[in-house]
Amino acid sequence: MLSVILLTFLILGVVSAEGNVTYSNETENITFEGIDFTIPQGFGESKDNESFDDLGSEGQTCFYINEANGEIIITVISDWMGMSLDELYREGAVKSTVNGHKGWNYTEGDLNYFAYVHDDKGILVGVTNQTRLYEIIR
Repeated sequence: MLSVILLTFLILGVVSAEGNVTYSNETENITFEGIDFTIPQGFGESKDNESFDDLGSEGQTCFYINEANGEIIITVISDWMGMSLDELYREGAVKSTVNGHKGWNYTEGDLNYFAYVHDDKGILVGVTNQTRLYEIIR
């Protein structure tokens, strides 16, 4: 299942700056698909949310960038009722904890990911700077 999500990221392509991005001068608290996140200062939403439905798994993805080419990708899969953390394992992932959430850390391309389960939803947060995970995940 996680491989399908990663394939979705590859299909969507690398997030790139668009002319209509408004960068925030303040840290922004957002609720995306019922989950709370914090978007650090200097980031702006780069394109419309993307939805996908692969192998019966429905999810939403949002993208944020900053002017220094930093990226944040957040995916929330809402139909993972009863999903265990072990089902989010990806080859080479390291079990870790970010802000009280147990999950898996791994690197794919230029992004560092943290995958975890919260409120019966599968969540993937990808960032170019791994320390940002602690700012974003609440």
